[in-house]
Amino acid sequence: MTVPEHIRRHWPDTLISLAISAGHGGLSTLLPPMFRDEGKGAVSIGALVAVSAVMALAMRVPGGLLYKPGRVRWIMVGSLVLTSLAVACYPNTTDNGLLTLIGAVDGIGFSAATTVNMAAMIESISPTESRPGAISFFVSGMSFGFAFSGFVWSAVADAFGFPAAFYGIIAAYGIAALLALFSRHVEAAAPRAIAAVDRPPVWRRAQTFGALLLDPVVTFVIMGAFFLNVFLSQFQTFLPLTLLPLGISLTEVGGLRSAWSMTNALGRIFGGPVLGVLNYRRTQNLCLLLQATLLALFALPLPLAVYGVITVGAASGRAVCYVANAMALSEVDPNRIGRGVASGIMNAAGDLGNILGPVSGGLIAAVAGYQKFWLISPPLYLAIYFGVLLVVRRRASVPAPVAAA
Repeated sequence: MTVPEHIRRHWPDTLISLAISAGHGGLSTLLPPMFRDEGKGAVSIGALVAVSAVMALAMRVPGGLLYKPGRVRWIMVGSLVLTSLAVACYPNTTDNGLLTLIGAVDGIGFSAATTVNMAAMIESISPTESRPGAISFFVSGMSFGFAFSGFVWSAVADAFGFPAAFYGIIAAYGIAALLALFSRHVEAAAPRAIAAVDRPPVWRRAQTFGALLLDPVVTFVIMGAFFLNVFLSQFQTFLPLTLLPLGISLTEVGGLRSAWSMTNALGRIFGGPVLGVLNYRRTQNLCLLLQATLLALFALPLPLAVYGVITVGAASGRAVCYVANAMALSEVDPNRIGRGVASGIMNAAGDLGNILGPVSGGLIAAVAGYQKFWLISPPLYLAIYFGVLLVVRRRASVPAPVAAA
């Protein structure tokens, strides 16, 4: 049996993505209980955990600007060494000031590595291979890493203590760094026709950075990444707060979250075939509509099995939508916006969705209650999504004024 070209070409990129997400996902699971065991309060725990996410967001576009064909492996290795050093320090201090610095270094390293890895992967797709298949394969590796990380590193921490789990995460980052250092695929990260052009910096390729963001394809990427993570973060935050008062146990809620994670990981494999039938724009629109519709059903008191079906359906929509969003990213004109910057913008939009989703959801739930929250927030955000895309499309269709001769 012949292995598809996109698997043969992109298995190193995908394994790097899987290893990084496995490590980072473990941190999000281990840090809160470790800080609690150190006697820190809820406010301190929340602030310390947020440092890495905020710095990752801040580093997305600068990390994209660092991206350049020929320096990919060294950015990857340097970033992973940086974040590994931070991870090694986490269990060795309890000082909040030092932990804030460690979290900042961790976020910067993680952000630079993931931004550059995605940009390099997209630019390395050859004309002879399936673009949807390559992107689907790559993002499925990322999702599998996150899906298994919480369970694996929690089990290691329970059996051998927190330091052992953190050293395991460092080993995962080490594997990613070695793959980046020695894989010949990683450095083949740009089509030769584009790499040969001496392109000016991004700020010289448009009148303003705002004009770049209002490019219809870029806006489509930003809106998709942002709302995908708004829906995800709100599901993770408000599902237990909604279902526990209905008599559903915490174990059962955990089961629903596990079903979401596994469906999201497996579903991305099928994103490629879906995009072989539908274009990325129609796929993203339909999948966000599906997610918003199904999430709204959590407002109803339903049997656990029905909640399970809703969860699997919404997670399937997210899985395919993520592939479509990455496919849209690959369609951004690299002569207008460099791959690194485009990847940084997409990831920054997702990071912002992770931050604003719970915050805005909390405000809605404080006024309407947890059950009515589901009837308000997903439809409201869906309306904003389509409204912004409509405005940008109409703006792009207006012809520019012709200068007088």
